Order: sequence, then structure tokens, then C-alpha cells
Amino acid sequence: MHLYPSKNSLRLGTKLYRRMRYRKGHGVHSPFVFNLITKVIEESLPYYRFHEIELERRKLHYCLEELSYTDKKGRKEKKHTATVSAIVAQEAIKQKQGMLLFRLANFFKYKKMLQIGTGVGISTLYLTSYDSDIQCISLEAIPAFANITKRLLAHETQANVVIRVGEYQHLLPEALATLQQVDMVYFKSKREHADTFALFEQMLPYVHESTCFVFDGIKTSQQMRLVWKTVCNHPQVTVTVDLYSMGIVFFNPKLHKRNYINYF
Repeated sequence: MHLYPSKNSLRLGTKLYRRMRYRKGHGVHSPFVFNLITKVIEESLPYYRFHEIELERRKLHYCLEELSYTDKKGRKEKKHTATVSAIVAQEAIKQKQGMLLFRLANFFKYKKMLQIGTGVGISTLYLTSYDSDIQCISLEAIPAFANITKRLLAHETQANVVIRVGEYQHLLPEALATLQQVDMVYFKSKREHADTFALFEQMLPYVHESTCFVFDGIKTSQQMRLVWKTVCNHPQVTVTVDLYSMGIVFFNPKLHKRNYINYF
């Protein structure tokens, strides 16, 4: 007999509550956030690139080539061997979240993008597919994941995408110096919770009032919950949107500081 609900039932209950309470911009008085929710987050119109990107994902799912890589969690390192198919299933951004990245980039017409973690290239395609005149630097700590990304992007993107492999803390200064300013940053660094906020602070001198940061997996662990809470409370941050699976951050000083919750 179980006296307490399981974690899965609590998660489903939370999502159901969010769906009933937070949707379609109900109760949102900020015109900026209302437009963001109704025209970007909850937009359902398909774009032709979505189908093409998902075809590339499907091709990778059929790839049974085995790769070895080292997964670093904190100070511990663990060696793994997995097929490309298994790696993509675990690491690639989900279609729903990927389409949101595309809509954000397209809506605000972002040109200078930075990725912390490549997501084996699927998230990169969603970020950069709306325009060929995009400069994107994608940092990846695991060489095997970077190799999958390079193979995918070799024939699937027209944007200027540069992939750099190594520790994020070492790669970031040069990436920021190259971009000079960042329009959009996507954090896919679920393995390095302790470094995420440090990386965030290092980027702040390069943001402008239209810059958007997107954090993946803000509820995946207690550490990421703490990172998200700390980011929301940062004095340079104004508007944040909690989508449960992702978090969106803006820095526009003209906006009133507030954390919004929306069903997604």
C-alpha cells in the first residue's frame, strides 16, 4: 500500500494544473508577455522545415553505429558505449521544444546565437533554420556528440554554424569575443548544473535588451531548480517564463520584473 503519490503522478498532476490554470495568456497584463505566449509559445502553425528536421532525426534513429564517450557529472567521469540511435533518443531536443526554439528565433529575428551543448545537432537545426544569415557557435563538451552534430549539419544547414569541442568554461570567452554580443542562448548543459550559473553570469556583459536565454530541463533535478530560481532573481533579469520543461529569460529593462508560468 502506497501512502504517498509517486513522482510520476505528482508530475502529471502539476502539468494538469498548469494546463487548467495557465494557458492562452489568461491573467497576463503585460502586452509583451501576452504576445509572446499567444504568438510564439502557443503558436501551432507548421513550418516546412519542421518536417525536414524530423526526417533527419528519424534517419539518426536508424543508425546503429556504436560510439564511446565519457560522461562527466560533477567530479566523476563514467565511460559509456551506445549506438547513435540511443544517443539521439536521450540527448536530442524533443520536437515540441525544438519548434519553440525555431519560433522564438524567427519571431525576434535573432542573428547571433550561442549553444551550450549541441543536443546532437537537432536543436541547432531548429535554432538556425529560419534564415541563412545567422551566426551560431555551438559548444560541446563530449566529442562523440559533436561528431554526430557535425555529420548532421554538413548537409542540413545553410547558416554559419561553428562547433567547438571542450570544457564550456574554457571555450566560452573566445566564443563571446567572436560574437561580440548574443541575441539568443540555448542551455542544454544538464550534466553540469554547478557550472550553468557561472556560464550565465559570464555572458551577461554581452546581452542587450532584446536578448533571450532558454534553459532546458529547469525541473529535471533539485540543482537545476536552484539554478533556475537564482537566474530568475538576478537583478539584470526582468521577465522570465516558466514552461516546466524549459525556462525563457529576457533582460529588457523596460519590462517589469516578474516570473510568469505558462502551460506548454
